[in-house]
Amino acid sequence: MGELPEIPDHLPLLLLPNHSTWWDGFFVYLLNKRIFHRTAYLMMLETQLSKYKFFRKIGAYSIEPENRRGIIASLEYTVELLNRKMSLVSVFPQGQLLPWHTRPLGYKRGVEWILEKYGKPVTVLPLAIRTEFLGEKRPSVFFLFGEIHSFEAGTFGRMDWLEETETALLDDLASKILRQEVGQNLLR
Repeated sequence: MGELPEIPDHLPLLLLPNHSTWWDGFFVYLLNKRIFHRTAYLMMLETQLSKYKFFRKIGAYSIEPENRRGIIASLEYTVELLNRKMSLVSVFPQGQLLPWHTRPLGYKRGVEWILEKYGKPVTVLPLAIRTEFLGEKRPSVFFLFGEIHSFEAGTFGRMDWLEETETALLDDLASKILRQEVGQNLLR
């Protein structure tokens, strides 16, 4: 729903979706194949990635939220990925699966750390994802992209702003679904 973003090719893309279904990483993969056409990477919990190894084939790498050293290593690796040409790195700022209507969203500070350490211009794109069963056997998945923002060292501001932006995006997506607005089919 809404407009598809036009991402500058010369900057890496940090895609920041909410995380309310097990399928969200796969949705990011499909969106990249259909829209962004970049080399995609996806941060995923180590416990899940070790269970579902096939996610490595679509660019998943792990984070261990209970291990401080592991967190730092994963965040440093994320910075390395942003340095690769035409990269799309997707991080779920909530750090865990939560129902889409959870408020507050509970964003962790990893994105802030990544942007500070990366220190160069990067495109940041919030994304709202929601699945619904709307009278069909299979669920429908809805996407709403936020506004494109470019940040570099010292210009990001606060995680509160990012969480507020995503909350508004999720609320807007819910309203569009209730109004039965029709968007583009991105997954066919």
